[in-house]
Amino acid sequence: MQTKGTFYFDPADRIYEDHFPGSPVVPGSMIVHAFSEAGKTLGFTADGCTIENFRFREFVPPGEYSFSIELLPDRLKCRLYRGDKALVTGVLKR
Repeated sequence: MQTKGTFYFDPADRIYEDHFPGSPVVPGSMIVHAFSEAGKTLGFTADGCTIENFRFREFVPPGEYSFSIELLPDRLKCRLYRGDKALVTGVLKR
């Protein structure tokens, strides 16, 4: 099963005042959390899961990004895109 959608990381969020001033970047933990929340729509519970092989190929400034999640029996394969380019890839494993 696979799902696709959009994540929006609000540029007005105060977290970007410190991360990083003048050049805001979405923290990796926020991206992983967004995937775990989106995985719930597929019935995947992230409680106690393991984060495996997350790769942040570029800095992700706040804004809107498309994503895809593939649900496998024991894991979620996650991808975050800007256009056709994968910016972040990784796995959440039960």
